Amino acid sequence: MISTAAILTARPGAIVVTSSTPLWYTTRATGLVALVLLTLSMALGLASSLRFQSQEWPRFVTLGLHRNVSLLALAFTVIHVLTTVLDNFVAIPLQDAFVPFIGTYRPLWVGFGAIGFDLMLALIITSLLRVRMTLRAWRLVHWGSYLCWPVAVLHGLGTGTDTPVRWVLLLTAACVLPIVALTVWRLAQAWPSRPVAAAAGIVMILATLIAGTAWLRSGPLAPHWSVRSGTKTAQAHKSARAGQAANGTSSTGQ
Repeated sequence: MISTAAILTARPGAIVVTSSTPLWYTTRATGLVALVLLTLSMALGLASSLRFQSQEWPRFVTLGLHRNVSLLALAFTVIHVLTTVLDNFVAIPLQDAFVPFIGTYRPLWVGFGAIGFDLMLALIITSLLRVRMTLRAWRLVHWGSYLCWPVAVLHGLGTGTDTPVRWVLLLTAACVLPIVALTVWRLAQAWPSRPVAAAAGIVMILATLIAGTAWLRSGPLAPHWSVRSGTKTAQAHKSARAGQAANGTSSTGQ
């Protein structure tokens, strides 16, 4: 196998080749696929709350897709976790996938991934045990599970070495914008009965988008993010080289 030092930097979006290439590729790919599936699940959940249906698309189809896509998202997330733990590119023990903020590699951003994973597990488990739970308890967990989508987005942007790559940014934007649109639509529906809450929700969404864009520009897209994100120095240099190669830049660019 080619060593970690063998990095392709010939063009933007170049691929990094490491001694653990198969696992590393699988970790990155399954993380992105899991985000797309989680976004689709979130969109279907919002569509269901909007009572979206038509003669050609009855509501039970939306509910069935929501359940199946959620399970598929969990499956890809499990593969993402396992390949991350097994890969030796970074040292991330299994407990870091369940207990947030205890690791040494980008603890905050990996911790967001752990929170998202825990929320997904809670959603699946409580859905399987729904007949044994009160409706109020089930709804509480179910609404709480909606947090797994934003923390998954933060996890991907803060942890991924692919974040500066143009197509990854476009993919992330393609995940964020539909959820924002559906959420605004949901708030617009609530406007007649709860105008203050709906207006506050829309303002919060706009503020979050502005703050998120500013953080992205000064954080993951700015130089030396590997060090500033909490990575230990030796691993930070290794991760920075990987990120530079994925973004098509040389090691002197950072």
